[in-house]
Amino acid sequence: MDDYSLLLQVGQNKFTFFQKTPMKFFVKSILAGIYLGVAMSLSLALGGIIATINPNLAKIAFAMFFGLTFVLIIFLNGELFTGNCLTTIFLIYNKKKSLSSLLKMWGNCLLGNAVGISIYSVLFIRSRALSTIIIPYLANLVEAKQHFTLESLLIKSILCNFIVCIATYVALKIKEDLAKTFIMLVVIMTFVVCGFDHCIANIGLFLMQAMSGGTALSGSLVFQNILFSIVGNVLGGSVMMAAPLYFVLCPTNLNMRR
Repeated sequence: MDDYSLLLQVGQNKFTFFQKTPMKFFVKSILAGIYLGVAMSLSLALGGIIATINPNLAKIAFAMFFGLTFVLIIFLNGELFTGNCLTTIFLIYNKKKSLSSLLKMWGNCLLGNAVGISIYSVLFIRSRALSTIIIPYLANLVEAKQHFTLESLLIKSILCNFIVCIATYVALKIKEDLAKTFIMLVVIMTFVVCGFDHCIANIGLFLMQAMSGGTALSGSLVFQNILFSIVGNVLGGSVMMAAPLYFVLCPTNLNMRR
């Protein structure tokens, strides 16, 4: 199957599943948020431990296994909002689905991811696991995320999901599991090391910080961060990645008709 047909089929499968069983789709989205939380807790633990030795190495350690999120989602068939920005938009570009139906599915997925990461974040912080190591490291991460300009936040969010959607595309194309896993880990490591903003990950980080009882958060800054992260992630996946990819992959006769 060519890449154009592959992306269309994946997107169509997601639409069909959502329209037939929206609650199951929602639960799969919750699970994807929990998977992200699992990877985040590993990253925080590694980052916190190594930060006591070298802060620069801690940043690499934090990023190194964050891609576990996407490995778990791909192999366990979860639904992640940011990855879906690539596959589902293809059916809008070729006019097989309406924008309203897309927004309903995205809303379902985004809410499910937020619920999942929130459940895991609350339980993780309440567990007090490695709290003396993780809490100070978490506080530094969140403090940095509260200092931004809207322009830089938007651009970092665009670049984040552009990279996430590269990993999504790789996962669809490569069939060999070991190669797929390695490439996804490296690709996702790129956006984490660079400090780009992933809307679901940011929800988890802010909630963990709020639950930890550390430095107080600014509600307005948190709201702005999450809102602009969502907008940027959508632009990065559905426009910056998907639009040129659709143009390149779409058969010439279909392009001419449009």
